[in-house]
Amino acid sequence: MLPARPLLHAAVFALAALQALASDTFIAAVYEHAVILPDATDEPVSPDDALALMNKNMDILEGAVKEAAQQGAHLLAPEDGIYGWRFTRETIYPYLEDIPDPAVDWIPCTDPTRFAPAPVQERLSCMARNNSIYVVANIGDKKSCNSSDPSCPSDGPYQYNTDVVFDLEGKLVARYHKYNLFRRENQFNYPKEPEAVTFETPFGKFGIFTCFDILFREPAVVLVSELQVDTVLFPTAWMNVLPFLTAIEFHSAWAMGMGVNLLSANTHYISLAMTGSGLFTPEGPAAYHYDSRTEEGRLLLAELSARPRLSPTYP
Repeated sequence: MLPARPLLHAAVFALAALQALASDTFIAAVYEHAVILPDATDEPVSPDDALALMNKNMDILEGAVKEAAQQGAHLLAPEDGIYGWRFTRETIYPYLEDIPDPAVDWIPCTDPTRFAPAPVQERLSCMARNNSIYVVANIGDKKSCNSSDPSCPSDGPYQYNTDVVFDLEGKLVARYHKYNLFRRENQFNYPKEPEAVTFETPFGKFGIFTCFDILFREPAVVLVSELQVDTVLFPTAWMNVLPFLTAIEFHSAWAMGMGVNLLSANTHYISLAMTGSGLFTPEGPAAYHYDSRTEEGRLLLAELSARPRLSPTYP
């Protein structure tokens, strides 16, 4: 985790479609992204400036999405991947969008003005639709607060660290508000109740949570033990400390202990020892990456079991 700094969890995943309606395996990919950070400021930037920074990061991530899709892969990109950190509650606001409940049946790529302004959701939706892949992103959600709500923040709306999922057509199919916020992640609010969000694909049942969530029963253990997911998507900003590659060792052990696939994409920021991503299975790592020397991003691919609980070698 990032110590003594507020985190903004912004990650992008993508899951490429298979030609068959169902498959015993799928090609998974994770992308460790060297995020372009905003300038440190005590004053909010304009919405146009906020979007300009996010588009720079999404340009890179879209390239990774296309490369993964060309290889028939399912892509996961890291936490902090769209706009980084360095935020207060006030300065994060221009980067947030109002993310509706997936029950609204919305494709931002083809109907961008329905819940406008939502340029980030529109672009992510189009990445999914144009490449026939699932795209999962960790971005920020803002919700107006009713004055009759005694929990209403004193300084404005609710602000949530949020995962969104877009399907092959670009439709919003899932939304998750992070429940276990890391220390000094003061730009966000806790949801009133923990959420356990899943979505079905032709290649198994997926669950979602972000970074610090992995250490708690809700949602991490609930997704595995009660909701029986096959694969967990996990964007993170995790610090590694030598001689132990903490992210790789811990995340691999978690996948083995829980008996599910864990697609872990770490932020690449070597001055804070942020590196260490992988595709982890109940039988051990299928692929992993650690690079503390360069500033380059990295795409990893591996073929995984879509339903590891049904494998004859399931632990």
